[in-house]
Amino acid sequence: MSQTWSMKRFYILVFVVCITGSTQGLLIPLLTTFLEERGVSADVNGLSAAALYVGIMIASPLCAWMVGRYGYKKMILLGLSITTVAVGLIPLFTNIWVWSALRFTVGIGDSFLHYATQLWITSTALPNERGKRISQYGFFYGLGFGIGPLGLNLLSLGENVPVWTMFALLVVTIGLAMQLKEDQEKVTSEKREEKAAKHHVAVVYRIGLVALCPAMLYGFLEASLAGNFPVIGLREGISKGWISVLISAFVWGSLVFQIPLGILGDKIGRKRLLMAVCALGAVGMFLIPHLMPNAWALFVAFSLIGGLIGSIFSLGLAYVTDLLPSRYLPTANMIASVHFSLGSMLGPYTGGLLIKGWGGHALFYLISASLAAFVLLALVYRHAEASESSSLPVQEKQIG
Repeated sequence: MSQTWSMKRFYILVFVVCITGSTQGLLIPLLTTFLEERGVSADVNGLSAAALYVGIMIASPLCAWMVGRYGYKKMILLGLSITTVAVGLIPLFTNIWVWSALRFTVGIGDSFLHYATQLWITSTALPNERGKRISQYGFFYGLGFGIGPLGLNLLSLGENVPVWTMFALLVVTIGLAMQLKEDQEKVTSEKREEKAAKHHVAVVYRIGLVALCPAMLYGFLEASLAGNFPVIGLREGISKGWISVLISAFVWGSLVFQIPLGILGDKIGRKRLLMAVCALGAVGMFLIPHLMPNAWALFVAFSLIGGLIGSIFSLGLAYVTDLLPSRYLPTANMIASVHFSLGSMLGPYTGGLLIKGWGGHALFYLISASLAAFVLLALVYRHAEASESSSLPVQEKQIG
């Protein structure tokens, strides 16, 4: 495995992830803001935002097969090309359903390139560096997602300037990704592993359920904040500039804590850490509605809460590698991607329904309850997890 690791390739991959993260971070609040200003209802607005994640979810089951057949590099270039074309078409239309279709298309492209980059990194990293590399992967995705909403500040230069800027960055990224060199031997190996593990989804769930849940939680949290908070903020009288800063503050908070939390997880155990940060996050989300009148208080709260729970996706992925033998990791990565997509798809639409029926405060209470429910699940599932792990053949156990 050490022979297939390349730092140059790693830098290119995390740059790709950073730019595509910024694409999601910009498009969700930008189009949501446009539709809110055009009088589109909150639930329909949320449904449109969810289209991106529907695309991710539908494409996810195809990813393992496509990587095995075409290789990592072609998969990444295909995903980037699909995303770039869809982004470039957005300024040409103003219809909500066309925008929803383009969001859906962006989701397909994102699914392809995120799966390929994520698996390429996790499958080639040295065992003693895997947690570190996954944390760095999550860091750069979060960096991009945090930069994305700041593009709303370019609206003063013209309505289409943020989108054209993102289009130009994606074109540059395609050129950079073309420098990647395929590791055919490793792709063939992953293809064999994927075929061997494709019938073991039930095993992955039995052993890794707690580790796979954070992907859905993070997806719900990220998409609902990016897709619904612009609506909540505008109705609360918060300016567009502050809305972009607050969404970014959540992500920037997660970046500050991403690597320290990864190191802490190595020391105290990732399951214990996940339970702790989700419990604290549940309390923080419950308090957010009471801080709504004060933008600076929201900024501090979003930064701290983001620092706590903004790393649960990467912590969950690292925890999966602790629990499962390596041959199950392609299947586990696919499941995590589907979970993230489901959470992201449910987030904006559920948030829209809550805003329409009970007001924006209800969204934060639901997020708080969801984080608390995960903590309870982790407590209850502890013994079942150990029991299932012990039923694996000795040579397949991997203690984390």
